[in-house]
Amino acid sequence: MQILRHIPIFISGIISGIMVYQSMVIAPSINKLLSSQSASLYLRHIWPNFFLLIAFLSVVSGIIILAYCRNQKMGKIISFVSFTLMTLCYLLIPLMNEAKDSNEQNTFIFLHLSSMIITLITLLMNISLIAFWRFKT
Repeated sequence: MQILRHIPIFISGIISGIMVYQSMVIAPSINKLLSSQSASLYLRHIWPNFFLLIAFLSVVSGIIILAYCRNQKMGKIISFVSFTLMTLCYLLIPLMNEAKDSNEQNTFIFLHLSSMIITLITLLMNISLIAFWRFKT
């Protein structure tokens, strides 16, 4: 059971890796390789899954912390906030798609920038969980 106490660190590493890879490799590559219509269809499929996956991993991390790492207060907060922020991004997707489809550029830019900032905050929180994890329990 001792190993379970360190699983949240690995989950935060996985979350961070997924976020960096998706944002810096996958999304830009799609925009370069596919037509704008094909890229739009693919990105509308992949981003909801991205946000749901990060939210799910955050919940798993939070549950493990609650069960096995009760003194990891920062870990509890980060897991809960990470889940909440990724759920918020997921809920913003239909609004972004509607704004894009309705050619409401200002609304789309605001929502898209908001989701990017929220994602960056979530990435930084997960990196900080790794950096500030208390190994002595």
